[in-house]
Amino acid sequence: MLTFKKYPHQWILPWLSIVVLSGCSLWQPTVKLKSVQLEVTENANDNSPIAVDFVAVRDPELLKTLQSLTAAQWFSNKPQILLDYPKLKIWTLELVPGSLLETEDIPLSGESAIGLLMFAGYGGEGAHRLRLDRTRKLKLKFGDNDVQVIKR
Repeated sequence: MLTFKKYPHQWILPWLSIVVLSGCSLWQPTVKLKSVQLEVTENANDNSPIAVDFVAVRDPELLKTLQSLTAAQWFSNKPQILLDYPKLKIWTLELVPGSLLETEDIPLSGESAIGLLMFAGYGGEGAHRLRLDRTRKLKLKFGDNDVQVIKR
């Protein structure tokens, strides 16, 4: 009879097989976001709602491409991007001026992703884009003309 004490190496191959067959999913980066507070000023975006997309990106080349887009470019190209990348995970919100959203119900939390981007659909000029990869607790303030991180 084989025992673990006598032949400790006998367990290496089964454990190695499990790790390899799982595709090393245990070590893939994921969205860490656990809580979000989004505060919108009274006169934000000329007193108009702000479209907001949180985008979890798995593909490194796509992440480079999306990082180069402004929010206006993201929103105008979003339908085609979703056709080209149907597995792209997005959390879409519409924020009303003067509102406050606090939640721990984050649809993207735990999703496999190498990058987390946020696009805010302001009417004015600017990138209105943030990269939030390792953020767990997020507090954003949507001001009159742009969004700023208050806490990560």
